[in-house]
Amino acid sequence: MWRFLDLDKIDGFYSAAVFEAIGSHVGAGSSPETLLFWRVRSPVVYLGYHQCVEDEINADFCTEAGIGIVRRILGGGCGFCDDEQILFSVIGREDGVIPHDIQEAYSKVLGGVVNALVSMGAGGEIEPARNAVYSHGRKISGNAQGRFDGAVLVNGSLLLDFDFELMDKVLKNPTKNLRPVASAREGMVTLRELGIIDMDAVKNSLRRGFENALGVSSSEGNLTECENELSAVLLEKYVLNDWTYKMDNKRAMRKKSLLTKPGSVMIP
Repeated sequence: MWRFLDLDKIDGFYSAAVFEAIGSHVGAGSSPETLLFWRVRSPVVYLGYHQCVEDEINADFCTEAGIGIVRRILGGGCGFCDDEQILFSVIGREDGVIPHDIQEAYSKVLGGVVNALVSMGAGGEIEPARNAVYSHGRKISGNAQGRFDGAVLVNGSLLLDFDFELMDKVLKNPTKNLRPVASAREGMVTLRELGIIDMDAVKNSLRRGFENALGVSSSEGNLTECENELSAVLLEKYVLNDWTYKMDNKRAMRKKSLLTKPGSVMIP
């Protein structure tokens, strides 16, 4: 039996701490495998672990607009998120029902998103080249994956509505993770555009969609005391600039090392 958690609106930095904390406990066998849903309280950008802020995000604009930059522990590309998206993390054990192969894991888990869309009459298909889900030829769900401490996590979003103008200001290349299009507005679709506006109904469809795709059942639960304690500790990491700019700083140090190495020539 899997656990179902819906934390509703929470802080974006805290969300990253929570799914890392759950993953650590699920991998250790001290927490049940978990379907986690949440929404962000205010807009944030989730940055893939290996990405540089400088390459992906207009950081000065984010600072001025109060938009958080959250470097997650998972790989993949960056995504702008607001409170009109249902965000999810499917957190299983590496020896459980989620396949070991990365692409097979995406296919199985994202099948849950497709199930939900079909049940709501929207229709959907997995786009394996981008590990995304499309509906009516446009992207409606972006996703990322990570494995650590014996756990596998597949995270993603499902668009109910979306502030395309704000995303265009936040991301340096808003069409980067889309099929070739002139603008993000052209390449993405929301449930509202498809006539689906009931938040609770969408959540229920998504939960059932994951259960059917994974072949599991789930019961509502809560974060454990240990998960809450670890989340609080991890949050201290996620709010630090040193963590946010971790890969930018590593790249700067490599460049500096090359510049100071005797006889080296810096190639721009």
